[in-house]
Amino acid sequence: MVKAGRMTLTPWRLRMVAVFIALVAWAMLALMAPSAFQQADERATDAVWQLGASTTAERRVVVVDIDDASIQRIGPWPWSRQTQAKLVEQIRARGATLQLHDLVYADARPGGAELARALAQGQGASPAVVAQVFALNHESRQTSGQLAGALPGQGCLPPAAHAIGYVANADLPGIAAGHITPRIDGDGSVRKVPALVCYGQQNYPTLAIAGLIALSGEASKAAPLRAEPGIGLWEPAWLVTLSGMPGVRIPLDVNGDIRVPFHKARSAIVSISAADLLEGKLENPEVLRGAWALVGASAFGLGDTVPTAQGGAVSGVEVHAQLITGMLDDKVPYTPRASQALQLAWVMLAAIALLAFCWTRSEPAHRTGDKRGSSRVIWIPIASLVLAVCGFLLHAGALLGYGWWLGWSHASAAIVMIGLSLGLAEHARSLAEKGRLFRNLASYLPAAVAEKIALVEPTGEIEAERRDVTVVVADVRNFSAYCEVRSPEDAARILHRFYTTASAIVEAHGGAVEEMVGDSLIAVFNGSRPCVDHTVQALDAAREVWLRCSEELPNVPPQGLEPLALGVGVESGTALLGSFGPAQRRVHSVLGQVVTMAIRLQDLTAELAYPVLVGATAAERLGIPFERNELALKPLGTFLLPGLRHSSKVFTLRSLMQPGGDAERHSLRYLRQQGQPVV
Repeated sequence: MVKAGRMTLTPWRLRMVAVFIALVAWAMLALMAPSAFQQADERATDAVWQLGASTTAERRVVVVDIDDASIQRIGPWPWSRQTQAKLVEQIRARGATLQLHDLVYADARPGGAELARALAQGQGASPAVVAQVFALNHESRQTSGQLAGALPGQGCLPPAAHAIGYVANADLPGIAAGHITPRIDGDGSVRKVPALVCYGQQNYPTLAIAGLIALSGEASKAAPLRAEPGIGLWEPAWLVTLSGMPGVRIPLDVNGDIRVPFHKARSAIVSISAADLLEGKLENPEVLRGAWALVGASAFGLGDTVPTAQGGAVSGVEVHAQLITGMLDDKVPYTPRASQALQLAWVMLAAIALLAFCWTRSEPAHRTGDKRGSSRVIWIPIASLVLAVCGFLLHAGALLGYGWWLGWSHASAAIVMIGLSLGLAEHARSLAEKGRLFRNLASYLPAAVAEKIALVEPTGEIEAERRDVTVVVADVRNFSAYCEVRSPEDAARILHRFYTTASAIVEAHGGAVEEMVGDSLIAVFNGSRPCVDHTVQALDAAREVWLRCSEELPNVPPQGLEPLALGVGVESGTALLGSFGPAQRRVHSVLGQVVTMAIRLQDLTAELAYPVLVGATAAERLGIPFERNELALKPLGTFLLPGLRHSSKVFTLRSLMQPGGDAERHSLRYLRQQGQPVV
């Protein structure tokens, strides 16, 4: 586990902290860059519209397009009012049940009365509605023309957008009108249209709604339109209903805007050229029979082009065509009041899934034998990306299947941040676990060996190498007898102090403790850890081990027992260091005659009463006399060590000798018993 101050972070606490940090980071990002999330939602939804748009021809709404061919054949825009009146009459004569003009006749021109009569002639069976434009958001305070089409009553309805200026029609008294004011998003695209615009305490519906009111014949009634707030969780913020068309329900967002449905591909919108209509050259003369005619302009230079969700700049009349077909099919998308709760629920479910994913993969790698610990760092962020994509797919499915515009970027961003944070937390935990495992491993093996074997898979082969080393063997004499009369706790404390002090001294001199068995310790210099002048360093360490560890042994032995003493043997030579044994149970060891010599020299310390004995090879490498007085050696003679076939010279440290003392007497007696010459 990871510790922070006094607080212990268990894996689950660490993960909870990671989730909290991710949510805080997401909240800060949402506050600092709200437009980025909005654009991500809208741009991705544009792709959904483009992929899911129907290519079936829409016959109920027909666009009468003032296109480039019309300008070329009829004349430059604006056309005369007489020509425009003729266009109105031709549309009505072809059987259109409703005319919606995405055009503002803002200037008073000759023939205006003729156009007004043409528009007013079919107000019963085939009404016509013209356009007007409002200025929102401090765009312009200009006022031009005469507003028309206001709903009965005074006072702005709650969902209405407030306008500060307008451009209306001139010389068209009594003609129904609807606004064509769009909401322009940050990227310049049109995706929403205000259902109502309030100006001068009067409410003006959008062109599509004005057309529905005109077609129903309810325009003169006291309340042709009602706007009520949504009540249920799955209802929109506002809902517009028409008294003359009970089946029409138009959902609005919190700002009173209608989200334009782009269910139809551009190729599905039936369009005819205004020139063909005026000249009687329609390929299908019945194309307008029973249809709603949308009159607009797509000709280059007329300025009626806007970017939409379907990509590129299109004629503004196409926006109204999409809006009308959506109203007819009751497929106007909206954001349910529960959308934020749904996104929050999705984030919570995803977070739970990611936490469960952490739990299912939390088995330590050293127990499972695989690499799950490290793979979590990769798979958790990948899983969060998958869940984020699933959030987008849910958004797309809800939009196309139910008409719910839920949004996805906030939830997906939170999920990805949670995944990244959990991945980093798992990485940190994995590093902490590996560090702890390595430290524990290094407490049983030399650090260099632990580092080496921690990076490779175990094998059943011999993995060892020859090295020129100096071996130091230290042993606590009389310890077995001491353990018989003292408690295991006392014995353990003595061994603990001995191992701790001796290990620190060995490591300080550049050596490594290879084995600690029973009451003895084997240290190797220039083995797993390179050491310059390893013989000198080993002898210096042996001297310090005896001096310091002897002080820590009990001064007063138990009654009837010899006191505890420390013996140290030192020898240099070639040894084999490495790992041996089966893959499932390896042992690290050092082998060779040099080890045997050091052990036998340590055993001989009890016979000679010299605490530190040095072999011939080590002494030869040091040289006699040695320049450091505390490491100067004295030859003790030639001895046949137990278990060996050939005798060898043995040396000790002069600094540890007392002339004429017990050690010299013991040595002389031992040499005479062995039949060796006395030096």
